[in-house]
Parts: sequence; C-alpha cells; structure tokens
Amino acid sequence: MPLAQSARLQQRIQSFAIIGILLTGLLVALATAVPMYRHAHALAERALADTARAEARTAGQFLAKSTDIARQIASRSAVRDRLDAYNRWEISLAELVDFSAPRIRDALDNAGQIAGMVRFDRDGNPVLELGLPLPRAQQALPANGSSEVRFIGPLATEHGHHLLIGTPILSREGEWIGSDVLAFELVPLEDMLSMDEVRAAYPAASQVLYHQRAGVVMAWLPQVEEVVILPSLDGLPASMRQALAGETGRVHRDDTAHEEVVFALEVAEAPGWIYALGTPAREFAQPIRSQLLFPLATIAALVLLGALLTARAMRPLTQRALEQSRHLLELSEKQRLAASVFEGSPQGIVIMDTAHRIVDANRACTAITGFALASLRGHTFCEAFHPPGQGDRISAKICAEIERSGEWRGESELLRADGGRFPAWQNITAVRAADGSVRHYIGMFSDISEQRVAEERIRHLAHHDALTDLPNRTLLNDRLGVAMDHARRNGQPLALLFIDLDRFKYVNDTLGHPLGDRLLQTVAQRLRAVLREGDTLARLGGDEFVVLVEGLAGPEDAERVAGKLLQTMQQPVVLDGHELFVGGSIGISLFPQDGDTIEALVRCADSAMYRAKEAGRNTFRFHTREQASRSRERFELEHALRHAVERGELRLLYQPQAACSSGALVGVEALVRWEHPERGTITPDRFIPLAEEIGLICQIGEWVLDTACSQARAWEHEGRPLRVAVNLSGQQVSTDGLVNVVRGALERSGLSPRLLELEITEGHILKRVEHCIDTLRELKGLGITLAIDDFGTGYSSLSYLKRLPVDRLKIDRSFVEGVPADHDDTAIVATILAMARNLGLAVIAEGVETEDQLRHLSAARCDEYQGYLLGRPATAAAIDARLSAGTAPADAARRTP
Repeated sequence: MPLAQSARLQQRIQSFAIIGILLTGLLVALATAVPMYRHAHALAERALADTARAEARTAGQFLAKSTDIARQIASRSAVRDRLDAYNRWEISLAELVDFSAPRIRDALDNAGQIAGMVRFDRDGNPVLELGLPLPRAQQALPANGSSEVRFIGPLATEHGHHLLIGTPILSREGEWIGSDVLAFELVPLEDMLSMDEVRAAYPAASQVLYHQRAGVVMAWLPQVEEVVILPSLDGLPASMRQALAGETGRVHRDDTAHEEVVFALEVAEAPGWIYALGTPAREFAQPIRSQLLFPLATIAALVLLGALLTARAMRPLTQRALEQSRHLLELSEKQRLAASVFEGSPQGIVIMDTAHRIVDANRACTAITGFALASLRGHTFCEAFHPPGQGDRISAKICAEIERSGEWRGESELLRADGGRFPAWQNITAVRAADGSVRHYIGMFSDISEQRVAEERIRHLAHHDALTDLPNRTLLNDRLGVAMDHARRNGQPLALLFIDLDRFKYVNDTLGHPLGDRLLQTVAQRLRAVLREGDTLARLGGDEFVVLVEGLAGPEDAERVAGKLLQTMQQPVVLDGHELFVGGSIGISLFPQDGDTIEALVRCADSAMYRAKEAGRNTFRFHTREQASRSRERFELEHALRHAVERGELRLLYQPQAACSSGALVGVEALVRWEHPERGTITPDRFIPLAEEIGLICQIGEWVLDTACSQARAWEHEGRPLRVAVNLSGQQVSTDGLVNVVRGALERSGLSPRLLELEITEGHILKRVEHCIDTLRELKGLGITLAIDDFGTGYSSLSYLKRLPVDRLKIDRSFVEGVPADHDDTAIVATILAMARNLGLAVIAEGVETEDQLRHLSAARCDEYQGYLLGRPATAAAIDARLSAGTAPADAARRTP
C-alpha cells in the first residue's frame, strides 16, 4: 500500500504541474487576445465603412448628375417660354411641338444615357414625347407647384432598366408651368454595384441602393452574381432590411444563424437615397482571425512546450512508482481472478497440502458431493471421496503417478455425503515453487452422470429403430452373428423370418405418413407380444421386419412362429376411427441349410418373402434350392442383359407375312433373339419380362426399331419393299418420348413411313387409354401403320377400339389353331373378321400351320396370315434368298386399307 500511495502522489504532482502551466498559458492568451481582438474588430468595421462611403459617393455622383441634367433641360428659356405661351392659349400644340421637339432632342442627345422623355403642361397633360415610351410617366410628376425633383422607378423595358426623374418647369417669374419626366438608363449604377474592387475585398458581399419614396431597390446579391431590381425590401436578408430601415452611419448585425454585418449610410450627393454594404460575419471576421492567429499560436506552442518539458522532467520520478503500483495491482487482480475462478467454477476444486490433506474446497465441491468444507479439512482426497477399502490403493496409485509426471487424471466413482455414488472425471496436479518443490496439490473433478446417460442413449439409438424402438439392422447383424456361432457349437438350427406388410403403402399414401408411423408402431408391439423373450424382432426400414428365432427343433417350429405372426397381423388395427387391415408375407431361411453367413440368410429370407407375395400374400414360404437356383440364374441374366446391347448379342429374325388370297409376300414381323455367349439362344419370353422389370426394355426396343428400319430400307432400296412389323411393349407406349424415337429411326434409316408397322397389345392400351390414344394419333401422323396384337385375348372394349387410329387387327394364334374343327374358335374368328370389315380394318391371322386353316381363312376373307405354314422366323439373309427365289413381295401400301 505505501508504494501504491507514493505512485498516486507522484502522478497527482505531475498532473497539477502540467495543469498549472496550461492555466497560466490560457490566462496569457486571454490577456493578449482580447485587446488585439477589439482593435482588429474596430479596424474591420472602419474598412467596411470606408468601402461603403466610397461606393455611396460614386452612386451619388451619378444621381446628382442625372438630376442636374433633368433641371437643365427643364430650364431651357426658349422652350420654356413656348410652353408658357401654350398654357396661355397663345400658340397651338402643333406649334409647340414643332418648336420644342428638335431643341429638346438635341439636348437629350448631348446629355446621353436618357432613353426617353415626356413633357406635361400645367394641367398634367402630355404635350411632347420623345424616345422610349414611358407608360408610368404620370407617376413621376412633381406635386403641383412643387420645385422638388421626384424619382420613380425602375421602369423595365426590352432595353433594360430605367430610372424615371420628374422635374418641375418654372416660368421666368418663378411660376410652375409644367413638368418633364425623363428615363435615365441604370447601366452606370449596375456597373458600380458589380465592381470587381468591392468583390475583391468582400467576395460574398451584398450591395443595395435604396430610395424609399421612389420605391427603387437595386441590389447586387452573391447568390445570383448580378444586379437585380426588387419590388421591395422583402427579398433581402434580415440584417440588410434592418440597416436600410433603421439608423444609418453605423454597423448592423442580425442575430440569425446566418449572421451578416451591414453598413448603411445616406448618399450625401443625392438626398433620399441610402446605400448599404453587407458581408457575412465569417468573411468580416477573416482579417481579425488572421491577426490573432500568429500570436495565439505562438503562446499555445510555448505553453505546450513548457508542459512537455515539465512532464519529461518528472517522468523518471513517477515511472518507478507507477511500475511498482502496477505490479501490485496485477498481483491483486490475479488473486481476485483466481478466487473468482475457484468459487465460480462448475467443477469441484479442492486444495491440498503437501501431505495430500484438504485445506480448502469451493462451492461446487459442496454442491456436487454434499460435504461441507469443515468435514473435509484434515482428510486426504481419497479418504474423503473414495469408497471404504479403496482409498489407500487408489491413493498410492495417484501419488506414484503425480511423483512421476506431476499430475494424474482419470475416471473413478466418488462418494456423496448421503452415501450415493457418481461417476467423476478427476484431475490432480502438483503446484511447485520456483525451486521446484511442491507447495500444494489441486484436485478437480466433475460429475459425468449426465454424460454417461447421454452416451448410453446414443448407443441405444445407434442400435435401435427410432420409430418402433426395435433393434435395427446393425444390432440384428450382431445378434445374428452371435446366434450363428452358438448354433454351430450346439448343433441347433435357427430361423430368420423376413416380414413385409401387405397393403401398407396403400394405407400410407391414403391416410398420410403420421398415421402410417403409428400403424407400424402398433404392428411392432403385436409382433413382439407373440414372440419369446429370447427371440429378436428387428425393423430394417419401411414396412420390413425380421424375426430371429433360436433353439429350434426343426422347420416346423419356424412354421408355427410364422403362423402366429400371420394370425396377429390379420387382426384389424383401429386408428383415428379407421379400421385398417394389413396382412403380411413372410419368407423363412434356416441356418445352416440356406447359408452360413449373415448376408446369405437375409438374402434367402428376402427371396422367400417375394415367393410368398407371388403366392397370394398373407402367407409364408421357406427358401428352397430351386428358388436359390432361379434367383441366381435371374441375377446372372440381369447382369448379362445390361451389356447385351453394347456387346452386340441381340439379333433380329423376320417371320414372313403373306396375302391369304394370292400367297404373295407382303411383310415380315421383326422378332428379337438374345445370343448369349454361354447359354446360347435365349427366347424373348425369358428376357423381355426381365428387361421390363429392370428398366431396359426402352433401350432394347429402340435398338430393335433402328435395326428393323435399316433392314426394311435395304429391301426398299433393292426394289423389293416389304412392310416390317415391330412389337412395342407397354412401357414404350407409356413413355412420352416414343414419337421422337420412331421419328428418329425413320430419319436415320431413310425408310418410307408406309413400310413400318407398330404392333401394340390391347391390354397395354386399356391401362392408359387416353394417353395411348394421343400417342397413337401422333404416331399415325408420321405416316406409319398401327396394328393391335393378340386381338381378342384381353378385355377388349369396342368403345375404345373405334377411337383408336389403328389399321390392322391381329388374330391370336390361340383362336386360329382350332379352325376349322373347333366350332367356338371358328365363330370367334368369323366375328373378328366381320367386326373388322365393318370398322374398315385389315386382319392378319398368326399361327397358321395347316392348309385347312389357310383355306378356311381365305374363304372367310381374311386379308393376311403368318405362321409355320408360310415360314419360321428367319434371318434377313434367308428372307433375301426367298425373295430372290421368285416369291416377289406384294405392294405393302396396296394392302393397307
């Protein structure tokens, strides 16, 4: 404290010394500045007044000269006598004008600066007008009998501004006999008011020449930088109006924010006229500031220099005191900071002596453990907080670690005052002196109970489904792996049941996802209720569940479990007033028969579940070797099919089509085959459904269309045009880009559109009637022909058939094979032919294999046929050979209705 007080005292002495110097300098500056300011201000006012007097003198000289000229013209004897004679009716007006006009005009020309005049007789009537017309001349007439000159103005004309001066005319006897009104140009006054000399001294100055009775206000205003004629004083600054209306011969100031200094005085040479010169206060004070600047700056520099030298001289004296005070303050601040950290820390902190006995503890320690500081003092950390029997062992371990590395940290279980225990993270550190010896030990610990609960919650969420709280795929795989190891050791099989809910997607899409989630929760609860405690029910996602059943005696046990699960899933679920029925399909795989890995068992159960769905749903199926073989074959075919087009493994065969009446070849049907490098030729019924399922049918269909059009174009180019028929799948018809695909194939090949026929099954059309009708109409617009394949096998709708833009019906082989022996087939064929003729459609029969069938179709007036009787599907080269052998094709266009 004494050092701190000394430092403060030194600082105060230095501050008082500097303040004293500054105050002294301020007093000296005031004593110097006030007289200088008054003197400079008087000089500035005198300079403003001198400038105003000089300008007023110049204006007065012009006005006095103008008045003298007006008097001289009015007092010309001969002209005046003629006016007196005219007033006495001795001469006429014409004689007066003839005599007076030339003489007055000469006088006006000699005088200069007179733009016009009007002479009035004794009665105030104008008798003579010269020069510029003066409409306001009557206003300038002097009072009757008055000898004073009268000013009126200004008069604004196209030639500028003019001042009207009215002068009385007196006879030789001194009697008033008339008046003259002369218009003097104001150019000299305007030049005087805009003189550069005044603006050089006062750049922002305003000048005003004012005659109150005459109403003349001439002003030079810096805002417009020109002389203006004002109708009154209202357009002038307040200080200027005050000076012109008030006392003249002194300086006037206004008290507004825009203060202006004005000096006004009467023009001695022209009584009644007042001249005023005004300048902004800042401009008026500029010379004053210039005179005061140097001495005041000198004083300020000397004062600052004195203060600087004083401070420099006293700095060494105060520096040491300040450093000592600062050091003490830092120590005090560190102590306060350490105390605040100690008491405010959320962690429990205890301070121990070199014997590890507690000497102090913070509030957090008491809050966490419940032990008061008094009950902790004198005990070691381990004695106070570790369970009985463990303190000595743990204390020895901690002490050894601290001696080795200087600190110990770790997790252990600590006691509370009520006997409870909690997990804690601890850190005990040795505090050493400068010589390296231990002075204290600081122990810190925090309760991590919430952290442990959160970690356990995270572990639970990582292994359980968030919606149903069932084990997820990860936990299922762990348990399945353990169960498989256990089954290998004990020789007991286990079963994996893969469950997929039926109609769940319909419920979810219809009633919404929230209700669908609740449905899944309800189903999960019911499934769990019928299982044993040791069985595992897991949710893989969506509406898929898996049940792991251990300790089976045989497959019949798995079958009984599946039956219970199906039975409970068949029970209705009531949610928000909706009675929901959802069954399930279950696939069962057994260990070790169906696989010895987790992936194999799940895959087999999944495959068996799909078999259950194919079997009508709401049932179960075991995985079989045949199913495994079929699944493996399907997988291999799918993989190979994805590369079949790019590897060139697909090829086309063409089955001929001929006219029933003549047997002439009219077209071919393009049929695709897959030449697998290992499996050989694969027929369409094996790979086309697979292509539709995996989304490759459009790519294959586009290849077929391009290849068939190119071949047909080759036949057309050789002069042997054949119609080529290409089958379209349902997916192709439903695709929005089908029309562009067909157009592109025609453009790339150059084939005439009339030689391309597209075949569509009626079942595909009826799935999306309106869309298919629009698409078929666009295709028809390309110029191609359209045919309905397998007509009569589906659910034919005559109302839609008449709307379809088709050209041909194709009778299915199932009706042709019984003709003519089967009465029903014969009747169906006859009905189709009759209907087609009534609708204007051509008919082609497929599957014709005997001469009897052909004769019957010809007799029934069927248009065309195809089948083994005509020829099996063949390569393009075989069709070429057949054409070359002499079976010329008929004109396909001719066969088209």
